[in-house]
Amino acid sequence: MMIKVNLKGGFKIVAEGERTLEIVDAKFTPSGAPDRLVLSMKDVEDGATLQNTFNMKNETSLWAMGMMLNVALGLNDGDDFNTNDVDKLKGIKLVCEVTHSEYNGRTYANVRKVISKVEETSEQIPTSEVDFKAIDELYGRSALTEDDLD
Repeated sequence: MMIKVNLKGGFKIVAEGERTLEIVDAKFTPSGAPDRLVLSMKDVEDGATLQNTFNMKNETSLWAMGMMLNVALGLNDGDDFNTNDVDKLKGIKLVCEVTHSEYNGRTYANVRKVISKVEETSEQIPTSEVDFKAIDELYGRSALTEDDLD
């Protein structure tokens, strides 16, 4: 099999600042004796991507992973997280503070802080789809009539 070398990338880096990121993939590596949690995240606004890796052998990284799990899944200090439940992170949207760093002439996007989880809300029914006649029959009359406005 031939592989075309692409040094330009073809992907966009997540912009700095407060961004809403969706976890599109989450996995513990290596599979036999995992020591890292790798999150692939996508900016919901423009599709830019970043990868965030938590090293479970590093205290600071382990603390940062715990803070992310607290916000994403509601886990608290002392709670256990089973590595087999990693798929529960997929699809979660988090508001994060993103910063850039330079290394060897390249710019990298980093999650500096997880601020909050984006809670999904149910869609509101447009007023054009509300059955006002059924509401009138149920409650006797509309809450307001034109006469009530005088």
